[in-house]
Amino acid sequence: MMDAGRRHALGALAAALGAACCGTFSASSGAMAATLDAHRAQGARAPGEVSLAGNPVVSQASATMPVRPQRVVALDFMFAESVIALDLVPVGMADTAFYPGWLGYQSERLANVTDIGSRQEPGLEAIAAVKPDLIIGVGFRHAPIFDALDRIAPTILFQFSPNVSDGGVPVTQLDWMRQIFRTIGAVTGRDARAQAVDAQLDAGIARNAARLAAAGRKGERVALLQDLGLPDRYWAYTGNSTSAGLARALGLDPWPKKPTREGTLYVTSADLLRQRELAVLFVTASGMDVPLSAKLDSPVWRFVPAMKEHRIALIERNIWGFGGPMSALKLADVMTDTMLKLPAVR
Repeated sequence: MMDAGRRHALGALAAALGAACCGTFSASSGAMAATLDAHRAQGARAPGEVSLAGNPVVSQASATMPVRPQRVVALDFMFAESVIALDLVPVGMADTAFYPGWLGYQSERLANVTDIGSRQEPGLEAIAAVKPDLIIGVGFRHAPIFDALDRIAPTILFQFSPNVSDGGVPVTQLDWMRQIFRTIGAVTGRDARAQAVDAQLDAGIARNAARLAAAGRKGERVALLQDLGLPDRYWAYTGNSTSAGLARALGLDPWPKKPTREGTLYVTSADLLRQRELAVLFVTASGMDVPLSAKLDSPVWRFVPAMKEHRIALIERNIWGFGGPMSALKLADVMTDTMLKLPAVR
């Protein structure tokens, strides 16, 4: 039977990840990759002019976007983090109480931000009360209230994740997030700041890749598992997830490779029995004070190669893989630090 602590952890995880696995998907990965590259390579535009036409990450937007908005409402954690990274504090955001424990990037700057309700059901009156000049939301969740939001202020809704493709290299949630971030930078008139943050993420990934290569760890297999508070059932982040995109950029070999719509796949300890030379990074849903042995309580685990080789490590609870660029950088740092603490493949 699940104890009260694990039930609480599962409930908190479900609340935190509510936006992460329910997106809608429309374009092929090949077309998306080409379009993402095209948007990244766009030249200069007229002052104040922002075109969202053909941008694959935008699911819906007001006819006119503001020029350098100052009063932004963020209806999801990724967008709150993104505007903070652009040095713009939102005037309102959803679920302010949950952000510090799950993403945490510069959460002190959000201490006095108005809570406008939940990500699932933001309050229209609360949004209107903060007098925003831009509202940022996610299409699968906020499309039903788009017209109401649009009457309050110019609104942009993003498609939360790319679609899945079985052919070729999938567009990862990392690629997608970065295009969302660049788009927010363009819409807010902070392109230069967005480029600087983009470069910071690239530099951090390159630095960590060099650390792993110098330690002779390039090419090692790695899996990121998410504790769900369930008996011997976990999420494995798949080949199109942010963590997989980071793993490949770091020179590692992520498992499982097959992409899924959500970027996650349910696995059990039995699924890991045949995975040799695999390091497992286990993201806790509760706290670091509970030992790994208590979390991995199935008798099957003692036969898992990663367990026998002491190549399993605990990572603090987070949803960095569903955050913005600074969460991605944090995840790259933690993945690298953790891998370097684990024994190398013999």
